[in-house]
Amino acid sequence: MQRSPAEGYQQASLSEQKVDGEDFIQTDVCPKAEDVILDLGCGTGELSAYLAELVGPEGMVTGVDPDKERIQLAKEGRSQIENLSFVEGSAINFPGIGAEVYDIIFSNYALHWMTNKQQVFNNMFESLKVGGKVAVQHMSYLPLFDYNAYVLLNPENAERIFRLFHFESKTKMERYCLSAGFDEIIRSFDTHCKGLVFETVQEFLEWQWSTTCGLFNPSLVTEERLKKYLAPYTDEDGKLSLDFRGTKHEKVTVCRLTAVKKDKKHL
Repeated sequence: MQRSPAEGYQQASLSEQKVDGEDFIQTDVCPKAEDVILDLGCGTGELSAYLAELVGPEGMVTGVDPDKERIQLAKEGRSQIENLSFVEGSAINFPGIGAEVYDIIFSNYALHWMTNKQQVFNNMFESLKVGGKVAVQHMSYLPLFDYNAYVLLNPENAERIFRLFHFESKTKMERYCLSAGFDEIIRSFDTHCKGLVFETVQEFLEWQWSTTCGLFNPSLVTEERLKKYLAPYTDEDGKLSLDFRGTKHEKVTVCRLTAVKKDKKHL
């Protein structure tokens, strides 16, 4: 592989995660002109830039991610956008933490990588202005097509990859949200993913490699392993479909949660 995992992630984000993220922003996040927004777990910044466009020159968007190389790529690609900045950080270390400075805290496909989610929600609550909104899109489980990819295509690394994830149910997320002090959960629901479509096997393998920070190793994928993995996605005529939005085996869903901070937390 010539590209780094961060560069591969940037390319994957242009299609896979960006599709669901923009849909979430349009239907549930609904930023307004002049909003100040934190994008928590911004990756290489595709959605941060979209948010910056929506809030206009009087608004401000700060993207935060713990991956140093992803942040560097985000900065390099968007240095000309004046109302957008990127900072290396995390859910427990970001600009304005605890200072009630944000109108919206947005997080797309990031919360399932984070531990101690109660502390994450506490930090988000304490960093929002009164009247501010948290908007989180996350996975509550590992889709079957991913699980099988790790087990069948990369058994040598499967356990290490599994340890990257920290999935929790939609109900638990709601509980963390309310315990943090949010007065009202506007919406909390499951919806089908819209972006899990791959044109080629190579594109799919690179996506697995880049989204696991390089732990998934395409060079370990033998023809025999690949044939076994792809069998359920190949029809009787030998036609392959790498469209994981909804197969006969599963329909991949994602959780969306939005909540409002109506007042300071009552102790």
